[in-house]
Amino acid sequence: MVNYSIAMRGNPQDKEEDKKAYGVAQYTKVMDIEAFAEHIATHGCVYSRADIASILTMAVDCMREQLLEGNKVQLGDMGAFYLSINGKGALTAKDYNPAIHVKKLNVNWERGVRFTNLLDDAVFNLVANRKAQKKLLKAIKAGESTVELTDPDSEEVEEEPNE
Repeated sequence: MVNYSIAMRGNPQDKEEDKKAYGVAQYTKVMDIEAFAEHIATHGCVYSRADIASILTMAVDCMREQLLEGNKVQLGDMGAFYLSINGKGALTAKDYNPAIHVKKLNVNWERGVRFTNLLDDAVFNLVANRKAQKKLLKAIKAGESTVELTDPDSEEVEEEPNE
């Protein structure tokens, strides 16, 4: 299930254009490598959670090593991972120095066949945005029975799902 909230956003290229409602994906929880390994182990795997976590940890280490060696790592249906350079330009090729001009190395993911069209299998569920969730929890902890969710400066809105 894809949880989402709705945000009102303007067009950064046209400040005069009216704001429009956009869906914003909201994750339910963050799965660390241990929880992910546990999940994998529940799918009829012959390996234990500890074995899977070790393999995943080693895969991360090895992928990092291979990317820094200049390789593209293809992981079947998961896709491929490769580096790209983010930095500033030099006036000439002769003047280009990675120590000066490279600001960041980005790890890029080229999605594989199993990730090409997730929309076909997605089910959407409207939820409160993070700001509203935070206000609600604060009110519950304070023993309050009402929560003010409207904020004239906020770009986030809550709307009822279409019935």
